[in-house]
Amino acid sequence: MEQSQTKPFVTAMIVARNEESYIKRAVASFLNQHYPKESLEILIIDGNSEDRTVEIAKETIDAYERVHGKVQVRYFENPKRLLAAGWNIGIKAARGEYVVRIDAHAQADPNLIGKCVQILQEKPDVACAGGRIETESLTKKGRLIADVLSSPFGVGNARFRYASQSGYVDTVAYGVYRKSVFEKAGYFNEEFMRNQDNDMHGRIKTCGGKFYLDTSIKSIYHARESVKGMMKQALGNGKWGIIGWRKSESKEGISLRHMIPLFFVSGNMLLIVAGIFYRAFRWMFLAMYLLYFGAAVYFALKKTKKIEEIVKMCGCYWLLHVSYGTGSLLEVFKFKGIR
Repeated sequence: MEQSQTKPFVTAMIVARNEESYIKRAVASFLNQHYPKESLEILIIDGNSEDRTVEIAKETIDAYERVHGKVQVRYFENPKRLLAAGWNIGIKAARGEYVVRIDAHAQADPNLIGKCVQILQEKPDVACAGGRIETESLTKKGRLIADVLSSPFGVGNARFRYASQSGYVDTVAYGVYRKSVFEKAGYFNEEFMRNQDNDMHGRIKTCGGKFYLDTSIKSIYHARESVKGMMKQALGNGKWGIIGWRKSESKEGISLRHMIPLFFVSGNMLLIVAGIFYRAFRWMFLAMYLLYFGAAVYFALKKTKKIEEIVKMCGCYWLLHVSYGTGSLLEVFKFKGIR
């Protein structure tokens, strides 16, 4: 008990809406942290769920308390139903010196809070510390999608998805933040339906804050279970990547990897049109796809040796990148007044 009293108080948040299939795992991952319960509070912030999300969260906590004793839990309503609004509700209500959040689709590593707090105490220049994200699926059907979303070819230089060495990085997911950083950088922008993290992390970096990745921490993200769901998410991410670039107060949160799918889709369209008139552009189009699918096969082989799965992964890579790039392109046209 004496040792636990020296631990800084931490606020852990889950913002959810209609997540009855995932909320139990997310809540349990905070309950099972290797961190003193008297130094931890959990906030469940619900966006007017129409399913059993809140009920299941309460049942999970009640079951835990019957065995392990009382935990500090508070429930909040998020009438705007936006992630950014929910996070802001939690940050403003937080009693902790540090705050951590995960999505309802995620499970925090049992050592996430303990190790990240230690990093933040040892490295005063770090504003947010986090770990790797291992993408998994609840079904066999979604396993290939999980492999695509955990590949450097699928997600670019998002190092928190595949890095093997700890160190300073441009961003982390499901990190532990110093609560004081929000007093400097401001709160999450509630105009953003996506890419809120990029905007916030850009402002944190503008204020001098750094991000640190500890690869020994391995939290879990549950990917979409269908190709259609993956494409829909990518389309929205592409759209909001452009909106975020336009509206963000800081461009620090936007990197080249967010724009490459836009260049890929634009290049496809230009080469197809030009190829109607000039043979050279047809050869360029062919060369581009030989390089693309050569790289896709190379990275797919790192995940599986089965021919059928390699083919499916290559198709998913293409659909992911085209969906993301199309979302960006449509938003560019809308911004220019063409659409």
